[in-house]
Amino acid sequence: MTNITEASRILATAFTAHQLIDPLPADLAPDSFDAAYDIQNETLKQTGAKQAGWKIAVATRAAQEKIGSDGPLIGPLLDGRILGDGAHLTTNDLHFPNIEAEIAVVMASSPAAGTTPDSILDHIKSVHLAIEIADRRFHEKQNPMQTLADLNSTGYFVLGAEIENWRDMNFIGGTVTTKSNGEILATNSDPAAWPEIFNGLAYLVNFLAKRDKLLKPGDVITTGACATPTISPHGKIEAIFDGLGTVTAEIAKV
Repeated sequence: MTNITEASRILATAFTAHQLIDPLPADLAPDSFDAAYDIQNETLKQTGAKQAGWKIAVATRAAQEKIGSDGPLIGPLLDGRILGDGAHLTTNDLHFPNIEAEIAVVMASSPAAGTTPDSILDHIKSVHLAIEIADRRFHEKQNPMQTLADLNSTGYFVLGAEIENWRDMNFIGGTVTTKSNGEILATNSDPAAWPEIFNGLAYLVNFLAKRDKLLKPGDVITTGACATPTISPHGKIEAIFDGLGTVTAEIAKV
């Protein structure tokens, strides 16, 4: 049985001290997604960080099947780390900045358990273009369970422009490109490779309900990468959504 207290102590210390660590040893490493979530929850408590929303990762069915999960992987977005378009960070803030073009929502109200992809629409205040800058505390990339325990690689989040008329769903499936200093990191022109945005939100609501939690008004939820996540150590970061707009951030080298 995983020692949740000790595993979370190691991860929380790495987070608060901004240190890189080796993978959790075999006797502490989670051996299931449920164990990973237990460690994640305790890690968040031990950091003392305030949660301001949620991130949805592994957001396509193909990706979920690949890792043996019955749904996306959930983690926290943290207060003080949700930034505006054009945000400035430095290489002191991040270990391995993993750049992801995403669609985010801001909640207007709290949907109840049993929410469907259709019914959740009435609980959404706004939908936005965004960049997630995910980050890990491990020296090397780890398996999904260790990653999940490590606050699901939460890092920083850039909330961009609001999408007008989002209910018509025309914003979904367009070409998305990420760049660093003008060089392409990733591009996706396949609508099938987009995250299942509203299915993911409904999953999140019901996932939380099983744990006696719920989404709250003002919560920011990011719904998964629209193009392949790619590490870029520093530079001017862009997420370009064709026909919709661009979100930017700067990671300055120090």
